[in-house]
Amino acid sequence: MMGEDEAGAFPARKSWLLGADWTSGLFKSQQQWFFEYTNTLADDFLGEAMPNITYEHFNYNSGYRYLGRNMASSLEGDAEAITLGTFNFFDDGSNLGLSLSHARLNKDGASRVVVTDNDIFYNVPDGSQELVIANASYGTRAFDGWLDINAQISDKKPKFVSGYKDRWAVSATWRYRF
Repeated sequence: MMGEDEAGAFPARKSWLLGADWTSGLFKSQQQWFFEYTNTLADDFLGEAMPNITYEHFNYNSGYRYLGRNMASSLEGDAEAITLGTFNFFDDGSNLGLSLSHARLNKDGASRVVVTDNDIFYNVPDGSQELVIANASYGTRAFDGWLDINAQISDKKPKFVSGYKDRWAVSATWRYRF
């Protein structure tokens, strides 16, 4: 839980992140299973919902963002999501991850964000949207380092203040530690 404000020395205008995970050992490897619930609409979980509060500020028009991206939840403010997922850890050290999320973005449909630079893509949802998002990842040793490959797909193109983004994304990173 985090509070966007303070009241009587305690957090107020609360947002929530709840989750659980457990492990298993199946098929000669280890698994981590997880469930996560997040709600960034202030006081929506246990109180009277207060939209356009979380990650916003009356003096700082661009809110809690850097170069158009929220510096906290990737879902932005006024969002709610449920995620189920697993990681499988193989004997050779590699791992496979899968997750499925149902997200409601910008639940009230309004936004307080002020676009301060038109050359930056603002990842702030434009209007109320529901998405189903699937993620897959694979990590393994490669070339004396570590290679991570990630893929994501959603059931529709998400619409942001700065325009639409593709339904899918693929990325790869390689790290070498010395």
